[in-house]
Amino acid sequence: MTKIIAVANQKGGVAKTTTSISLASSLVSLGYKVLLVDLDPQGNASRGVGLDISLLSRTIFDVLTGKREINRIIKNTVMKNLDIAPANLKLASIDDFINKEDTSSPLLLKNALSLLNDQYDYIIIDCPPTLGILNTNAFVASNRVLIPVQCEYFAMEAITQMLGAIRNIQNSLNPNLGLEGFVFTMFDARNKMSIEVSSEVRGVFKEVTFQTVIPRNVYLAEAASKGIPITVYKPKSASSLAYLALAKEMLDKELIEKRENKL
Repeated sequence: MTKIIAVANQKGGVAKTTTSISLASSLVSLGYKVLLVDLDPQGNASRGVGLDISLLSRTIFDVLTGKREINRIIKNTVMKNLDIAPANLKLASIDDFINKEDTSSPLLLKNALSLLNDQYDYIIIDCPPTLGILNTNAFVASNRVLIPVQCEYFAMEAITQMLGAIRNIQNSLNPNLGLEGFVFTMFDARNKMSIEVSSEVRGVFKEVTFQTVIPRNVYLAEAASKGIPITVYKPKSASSLAYLALAKEMLDKELIEKRENKL
C-alpha cells in the first residue's frame, strides 16, 4: 500500500522543497519507487529534479481541474524510479477555478491519486508555504505530515500553527492523518540559536522529533540550481548522507509501528 507524506510548513524558507526532493531521492536510493507531487505554484520541486517549468504543457493544475488524469502528466526524472507530477505558476489560479466550479475542492488531490492504484511505494507531496486550499488537499490525501523546522525565532509558533491545521483536518476530512514528525533543517551546531530551539522542540515533542538533523551545506543549493537531487549530485556530502539517514530512520519507525500494531 502506498504511503503518502505531505511535507509542509506554512513558514517559508525552512528547506521544505529541499526536504521533499531529498527524502524522495533517498527512498529511491534505498530501493523504493517514489512519486514526488509538486503542489507549490513556484514549481521549485519540479525545477529541482531537472524540469523547465516554463515548457510544461500539462501539470498538476490540469489534474486538479479535471482536465487530465494524473498518469498523463507524470514525468520521469534523472533518477530511475523517481517520478514527478510537476507544477508551474498556473497552479496559482486554482482558487479562482474552485470558486467558479461546483466541486468537492478538498478531495481533488485525493481523488486524483487514488487512480494510481499503488504504482508507487511512497508519494511525497511538496506543499506551498501557506495553509490554503492546496495544503488542505495535501492533508486530506495524505497518511502523514512531515514538518521541516528551521532552528530560529518563532519556530515554536510555526509548529503550533501546523499542529492546529493538522487537527482541523483530522476532525473534519481525514481522521487517519498522522504526524510523521519534525526534522531540523539548515542546522548549525556552532549556532547557539540552533541548539536552543532544537532543545526546546525536543523537550516538548520528543516522541515525534527525528534524531537525524540536516546540516547547512552549500551543495544543496548547487544541486537545486542544476536540477539534480543531492543524492545524485554529491552522494557523499554531509547533507546527502543526512537525508539518507532521515529516510532510514523513517523506515525504522514504520517497522516498529507495524510490529506494535500486530501485538
